[in-house]
Amino acid sequence: MFLIHGHYKFLPKRSAVRNVWCTVCKQPRLAIGVRSLLVIHLFWIPVLPVARVTDWVCASCRNNPKAHLTARPSAMRWPLVLAGILLVAGLWVLLETIRTGEDPLGVKDKRMSGGIAGGLALLMVGTLFGWQVRRQLRRTAELGFDDGKAAVAPLSGDTCPLCGELMLTRDNPRCESCQVDIQTR
Repeated sequence: MFLIHGHYKFLPKRSAVRNVWCTVCKQPRLAIGVRSLLVIHLFWIPVLPVARVTDWVCASCRNNPKAHLTARPSAMRWPLVLAGILLVAGLWVLLETIRTGEDPLGVKDKRMSGGIAGGLALLMVGTLFGWQVRRQLRRTAELGFDDGKAAVAPLSGDTCPLCGELMLTRDNPRCESCQVDIQTR
């Protein structure tokens, strides 16, 4: 049966503001948190409310501030290890097939096509996988994973950045005219 499903976001409302590093603008910017109710739909009919979600939007470019976030370089260690294991396994299968005349699983074949094809396939997959990881690491270095993130100063909490109204409480700043929480950390 063909099923059309997805989700809607109902009741969007500005709920919070904070300073963030926008990866689209590449500048410290004000981000506005829009809280909405996430509802699953079947055939365009809302069925089940799932959760309240907060989507952050950059105040200047209107994009998600983390839209171009790259992978942390230390997270690429294990994919590189896997690429190395695939390369070593491919070389071992290829050399073992050539040395013994049968593939490493014990299948005798006069042409040795199974072992050679398997070894070459493992070599090719390992090489392509390693190339992709290396490309992602270069992209991370080009975009700069940690560029500017330490330079973002938190909001002071004295005045509302949206309307400029003076805040009364310093421990949990909230603008009553805008109905938003001011996140100071």
